[in-house]
Amino acid sequence: MREILGNDFEFLLEMMSDPEVMRYYPKPSTAKEVHELIDRMRTCYRRDGFGLWLVVHREAGYPLGRVGLVRQQVNGVDEVEVGYMIHRPFWRQGLATETATAVRDYAFRDLRLPRVISLIRPENAASRGVARKLGMEVRGRWQHAGLEHLVFAVDPPPA
Repeated sequence: MREILGNDFEFLLEMMSDPEVMRYYPKPSTAKEVHELIDRMRTCYRRDGFGLWLVVHREAGYPLGRVGLVRQQVNGVDEVEVGYMIHRPFWRQGLATETATAVRDYAFRDLRLPRVISLIRPENAASRGVARKLGMEVRGRWQHAGLEHLVFAVDPPPA
């Protein structure tokens, strides 16, 4: 995983404009929205020290998706979300679980966060499965962009 750069635009646009990848989002992303995401992540890296990172193939170096930590305001509470999105050609290879587990561990070990969440649409069975593999359980619901989301959460393991 590495920071998202401006030259990652084409890959992110391909992934985030794919209707199947984005089926649980309000709509596929436009080029303008992908540029805005890149700008937001650059701000997050400076402000928070984290954000969404590009997932790249270990040996070949080509992009596979994005995963990372993002601050969210959920039901009036500041939270940090473990977000994950893998591009469709790389689905069902365990990449979301592998990378999201590393991000969760980083959040607890290095950032000492008191908990992390994932916001998941109820009908998104694959993402619910990843959250459960991370040890998360449903702890609430949240309306965002007119869509209901389950709030999955996990606390750090006891020391």
